[in-house]
Amino acid sequence: MHSDRVKQSQPERHFGPFTVLGELASGGMGRVYLAASAGGRTVAVKTLLVDDASGVVDQADRRRFAREVALAQRVQGVYTASVVAADAQAPMPWMATEYIAAPSLRDLVASCGTLQPQALYWVAAGIAEALVSIHAAGLVHRDVKPSNVLLPIDGPRVIDFGISHAIDMTRTQAVLGTVAFAAPEQAQGQATTPASDVFSLGATLFHLAVGRAPYRDGGSGPAMEQLVRAATGDLDVSGLTPELHALVLPCLALDPAHRPTPAQILEDCAGQLRRQPAGRGGRHWLGPAWTSEIERYGERRSREVEDARQRVDPDAVTGQVGAPQRTTVLPPSPQHEDAPPGRRGRRGQRGRLWALGSGAAVVVVVGALLLWQPWQGGGPALVAPDEPVGFYAVDSKADGVCSTDPQTQPVRAPGTEPARSYTADDRSACVTVTTPGGLQVRQLDGVRTFEDAQGGRDWIVEVTFNSQDAAQFSDLTGQVAGQPQPRNEIAIVMGNRMLANPVIMQRLAGRTIQIATHLTAAQARILAEALGAR
Repeated sequence: MHSDRVKQSQPERHFGPFTVLGELASGGMGRVYLAASAGGRTVAVKTLLVDDASGVVDQADRRRFAREVALAQRVQGVYTASVVAADAQAPMPWMATEYIAAPSLRDLVASCGTLQPQALYWVAAGIAEALVSIHAAGLVHRDVKPSNVLLPIDGPRVIDFGISHAIDMTRTQAVLGTVAFAAPEQAQGQATTPASDVFSLGATLFHLAVGRAPYRDGGSGPAMEQLVRAATGDLDVSGLTPELHALVLPCLALDPAHRPTPAQILEDCAGQLRRQPAGRGGRHWLGPAWTSEIERYGERRSREVEDARQRVDPDAVTGQVGAPQRTTVLPPSPQHEDAPPGRRGRRGQRGRLWALGSGAAVVVVVGALLLWQPWQGGGPALVAPDEPVGFYAVDSKADGVCSTDPQTQPVRAPGTEPARSYTADDRSACVTVTTPGGLQVRQLDGVRTFEDAQGGRDWIVEVTFNSQDAAQFSDLTGQVAGQPQPRNEIAIVMGNRMLANPVIMQRLAGRTIQIATHLTAAQARILAEALGAR
């Protein structure tokens, strides 16, 4: 199990030998807590909810939970989240599993983009090995999908056995996982087998390589349409590089008998990986965007765990955690104005940097996390970004990565500052900026994210400048507004990264500015974190 943020919980609550440190997640059936043993081992504890009226656990829910525990305890493998302890008969049934502080494949794709073929073989090998362990225990997972695979730097972990069942159980109807990744026989209500997990593995790999599910329309649309597409095997595998056909397409065979076994997939992947130079870890196979986000995520979660441990037991010996980030949260200023209105915001009272056409997200960022609202219901805190954030007028823009060849650099007049170029994190674009008239921001009076009230499920990142920076930023927007593209854009940069390049429609005034719109939840979260949100 893993967390996206540790919420403070009441101290000294126990599940068996584990003391609760905080709440990780909650849903319709139960909650997941972060907890620690007396010896300091950190675990994720899954529990069932107690009925509000009776104060007891529903017996049918208890039986299902006990079955889930029994099935999960049968699985032992390097690439699965192992069960540490459990008590299905406790007044509140619980199961403690290994705590994995890593993002999911779904969130990594959403924020970092698709994987290169060799990296895909490495991830596929880990998932296949997990399926070998699961099937060896006599189980079918039945819900293999990108959100159920976490990726620490040492290899993937398959999680969530909530709808797994034993192979020897007779069933006429199968409980569906996510339809977009389910095998056709699952969608038809037939009995599921290990071959069904192989189809879902293939669908997951296709998503990592192409960015969508392999069914027509990428698994979008009404649930009934998705179910029909899955049941009829209405696949669309366009966009898959030929280099990956031999790995992915056999897994997606409509006839379960024609699919390879996980052991065969693992053998094929191992053969591919052996052709590469030594260096078997994730840092060798994964690109810099994925590696950076995985490491940042782990460091952030380690600090949260340690903070939670100190809240529960202030006298506890501080454990080893990852290297701290540069981000620092400063105490709120007593003179700070009231917080901006609630999460939906008020239109017309703040400036906005409009996203580039067709509603696509402008921000190109690293990382993948579920969104939270940093200061919902309270005033924003002063924040310091990871590094100074630059806001510069875009002079020119080209596709791809910025060149490091001096012969290709723009010629500048004598006595002027050299041109600066920044590459987008997904390596899709390179911008050259004009530094005079720009500004560098080392501290913001607030950063927040919220869902666009008029934009469906789009998200917005909003910052509050101090008065001096706000005036300089307003001058910058006045310089670029109305210019031809791409000179009507502002590059928002950090280090050698371009975080965003929004179009400026008009001069913006005021301290609070919506710097990016039309974002996904993950994109908004990561941009906000880069700007110092915690």
